[in-house]
Order: sequence, then structure tokens, then C-alpha cells
Amino acid sequence: MQFSLILANTARSQAYIQTLISQDIIPKEVFILNDKNKKKLGKITKKYINSNINNNIYSFQLAILNINEDLVRSLSKLDIPYTIINSPDINSEELYEVLLKSDTKLCIVSVYAGQILKSKILGLKKSFMHVHSGKLPEYRGSTTLYYSLLEENKVAASAIMINEGIDTGDIVYFKEFDFNFDPELIDLIFDPLLRAVVLIDAIKLLSSKNKKPIVQEGIDGEDYYIIHPLLKHLAILKEKNKCM
Repeated sequence: MQFSLILANTARSQAYIQTLISQDIIPKEVFILNDKNKKKLGKITKKYINSNINNNIYSFQLAILNINEDLVRSLSKLDIPYTIINSPDINSEELYEVLLKSDTKLCIVSVYAGQILKSKILGLKKSFMHVHSGKLPEYRGSTTLYYSLLEENKVAASAIMINEGIDTGDIVYFKEFDFNFDPELIDLIFDPLLRAVVLIDAIKLLSSKNKKPIVQEGIDGEDYYIIHPLLKHLAILKEKNKCM
């Protein structure tokens, strides 16, 4: 099955491409959204790498993340074609024009935090798939991983086809997991790995054509917003205490 990747320069995108390559699932083309190092959220910085010099490679199930390997380095290993888009915006005119000329029908998206695809780009004759870190429709919105840890002692991710709503697209695949990772690494390391695991399973499911997506229309869910720092701290503390 042919597909394209639209990637922000983030740890999640690094985990996606590294895990895809490790599973011999190769995108036809990749579009990298260049933020010119202006965005910080979700990025592995040089400072972070230098402070974790003895622990550069992380894994969760089949997903891997080498924090020393940036997107271009991963892609260059297999000469995977890529284009640098000179805008961090998923809705930029430059990306729209490039996608208009592309013949791939499925685009897998990993964008910068807070971005939502608008009607113009969604109007292209393509499907856009995103992996949300939460079980849908129960956990829509932001930082849902922490809420599910507090409420259910589990984590989950859901692969969905993007529509104009927030986490309301058809569900391709979802999976729940027991949490057994360093809670201090949830945002930058575990979340990308968790999503990468579900991404692989979703692509395999789409390739097999054995299962139709679950339509969320008419299904009630809970909308969550960025978690309060105190609740986030409690979730991390709760997981730390389990390991003691």
C-alpha cells in the first residue's frame, strides 16, 4: 500500500519513520514541515541528548526511537524521497500545492501541537490519517494519556481518518496497553513510541482491507483539555509509586 508522510520536526515523527523503516514499511514520499527551529514542544533538543548521553535508544513493543537520529538521517539511509516544506503550517499553500501534484491517496500526518487540518487541504482527493494518544471516542482532545492513567490505569492510542472535527474521524484501529514505562518520559519518549506501535498496526489493517473503520458520528465521547500541572504531577507520582 502506497502512502505519504507529512512530518513535523518532532520526536513523534522520528519514532514514526524509524519504526516504519524497522518494520520494512516504506513511505513513497515524505514532506517535512520546516519550523526553522522556532517551535520547542515535542522536540528532542541538543541539551536533552547531551544530558542523556548513555541512553539514546528507547523502545516500546515494536516501536523504536533513537534520539540521535533526525528525520533526514533516517530517510537518507534508504534514499526515501523527501521534500522540505518551508513552513511549519500543515495548511500552508506550499504544502497544498505539493500534495495537489502527488498521486498518493493516503497521507499519514504528524504535525506540530495545536494544528488542525482545514477544509481546503481536506478537500483534496486524499485520506489523512492521524494517531491520537487516547482511546476514542472516550478520550478526545489534549493530554488524554494522563487522564486515562489517572482514571483507568491504562494508556491507549487510536488511528483515525481526519475530518474537520477534533478527534471525531472514523477510527481505523485502537489499542490499550498497561503502562510500564518511566513516567518522567511520557511526553517526549513514551507518547511517540505508543503512537508508532498503533500506526504500524493501522497500516497493516488498511493494507489487508479486512476491517472497515468505526464511524464516530453519533457516538458520545468526552472532550479533554490540556491537563493542569498538578494533575499531571499526580499521574506521574502515581506511576512512580507503583514501581517502588
